[in-house]
Amino acid sequence: MLYLSNFITMVWYQLTFKPQPLPDDIRLDGLTAIVTGANVGLGFEAAKELASHGLSRLILAVRDLSKGEAAKAEVSREAPECDILIWQLDQESWESMVAFAKRASAELDRLDIVLLNAGLKRLEFTRSPTGHEAHVQINYLGTALLSLLLVEPLRRTSQQKGKPSRMTITGSSVAFSAPVQDILEPKGGKGIISWLDDPASFVPGISRYKPSKLLGVLWTRALAARLDSANIILNTLNPGWCNSSFHRVDASAEWMSKFLAWSSAEGGYHLTDAAVRHPDSHGEYLSEQRIRPVPNLVSSAKGKEVQNKLWDETTSLIRAECPDANIEEFTRVE
Repeated sequence: MLYLSNFITMVWYQLTFKPQPLPDDIRLDGLTAIVTGANVGLGFEAAKELASHGLSRLILAVRDLSKGEAAKAEVSREAPECDILIWQLDQESWESMVAFAKRASAELDRLDIVLLNAGLKRLEFTRSPTGHEAHVQINYLGTALLSLLLVEPLRRTSQQKGKPSRMTITGSSVAFSAPVQDILEPKGGKGIISWLDDPASFVPGISRYKPSKLLGVLWTRALAARLDSANIILNTLNPGWCNSSFHRVDASAEWMSKFLAWSSAEGGYHLTDAAVRHPDSHGEYLSEQRIRPVPNLVSSAKGKEVQNKLWDETTSLIRAECPDANIEEFTRVE
C-alpha cells in the first residue's frame, strides 16, 4: 500500500510539475563549488548550470579523469570564465575519499557549495572493494564520509564570509518505499548496514537502491542536527524521475522514462535549486523544488531512534575501516 501511494504521488508530480532553472538574477560570482558524479547525467547538468551563473571555480569530482576532461570541455564552452578543475574521486575507496578531502582543505582558499551527487543503481547484488554491498558503499557510506570530511573547509569559508556555506545530498523519493521494517528492525539481530551487506537478505531488483536512499535521508537529518545552520546549511533532495543513463541497467525504468521522465537538465535544476536557494532550510527534504515533509517513518520517535542508531553504526564503521579520516574533528556538536 505504501509503495502504491508513493508511486501514484510520483506519477502525479512527474506529469504536473515543470522544473525551473535558477533565476537569471542569482549570481555565484566569487564562489567555489564541488560537484561529485559530475561527468554525466544530473551532476553534469547541475555543474553546467552553476558555472553559467558566474561561479568562479568548479571542481568536477569524477572517478574517470578522461570523462571528467570531456565534461570540462563542454562546461567551459558555456562558461569560459569559470576555472574548472578535474579531481579524481572514487567512493569505493576510503583512501581516495580521504585524499580528496585533504586536497580540498589544503588547496582551496574557499569552498562555498558541495553537491554530493555520485551514486549508482544496479539490479543484482554486487560487492564494493571495501567489502560492502555496492549501493551501501557508494550511495550511502561514501557520501556519508565525504559529508563529514568536507565540513571543515565549508565551515572555514562560512566563518570568513559571515554567511552559511551549503552542502546538498542527492536523494530520491524511492527512499520512502524501501522495506522499512527491515531498516527499523533488521532480522537476525544485525545492524542496519550489516543486514544490507548480507546477500541472503537481497531481493533481485532495486531492493538495495531504495534503502540506500532512505539511509541518506536519515543521515542528512542526523548530520544536520550536529551542524550549526549559521555555518553550514545541509539538505537532501529528490530530483524526480529523469531520462538519464542512470537507469540504463533497468529496462522497465527506461521504458517508463518515455512517458514520465524529465530531462537530465530538468533533474539538474532540482540539484542547483537545493544547493543555492532555500536559505532558511536545514536538515530538510526537498522535492519539486520546495521543502516537503518527510513521512512519519522518518519523523516519528521510532524514526529518530533509527536515525541515531544509524549515526552510531556509521561513525563506528568509518573509525574502524578508515582511521585516517579522523572524523572526530568534524562530528562534534557545534
